[in-house]
Amino acid sequence: MLLRSLLIVIIFCFISSATTAKTLTFIAEDLPPYHFKNQQGKADGALVEVIKSALAKTNIAGEFAIMPMARAFHEFQNDPSILMISLLKNESREYKFQWLAQTYFADAYLVGLAKQNHEIKSLKQAKKYRVATIRGYSSEHYLKQAGFNENKNLVLVSHYHQLWQMLEKGRIDFVLTNTLTLQNELALSGVLPNDINKSLHLDDYPSGLYLAANLKLDKQLAMQLSDAIKALKQNGQYQAILQKWHLPLPRL
Repeated sequence: MLLRSLLIVIIFCFISSATTAKTLTFIAEDLPPYHFKNQQGKADGALVEVIKSALAKTNIAGEFAIMPMARAFHEFQNDPSILMISLLKNESREYKFQWLAQTYFADAYLVGLAKQNHEIKSLKQAKKYRVATIRGYSSEHYLKQAGFNENKNLVLVSHYHQLWQMLEKGRIDFVLTNTLTLQNELALSGVLPNDINKSLHLDDYPSGLYLAANLKLDKQLAMQLSDAIKALKQNGQYQAILQKWHLPLPRL
């Protein structure tokens, strides 16, 4: 009887240890310099470095993966061991996920070709033009909520390269984009900065990017990660990482 009880305790401890030691996967889209695949095919970037620094303060094991946004969001929704490094927090998502810590911010504009010089002062005026964004982004939901649709004035693509190529060829009139990554996107797409124009700032577009988790993620793990990122901000490591990558500091 004693041996049986001892075996039960050992099995229970093994299961608990295995559960605690489970590796979490941190995913994000290809969006340099925040998160991207480097020349070695590994996840790299400012926010990847932030998460790695946070993990170093915990006993949590982590892996990283870079993938298209639509796939990333699907996997994140269906697997509690997957977290998103920089998910935009908005009203429709607020109660669907755990928002562990703000990792950065976004700033949205409608961007057009400078030579076209389309005069728009509101999103409503932009409805007479073709506006494009990346499928699976919150910007897709934002535009659809504003009355844009794919049969008339909304174009959805899978990668930012396509956005700028289509804009240059005149197949679309505006790109809804985060201007903090604009320079990198233009450089990688072969578009000159002087060729584009920030036509309309979207003041009501949500700006906070968060480390987000599935609601089923263990609350203790979520708290450890949240506290670790808070510690990075308090001791200056977070700010140092952003400065290393030449990124402006957010208003946290």
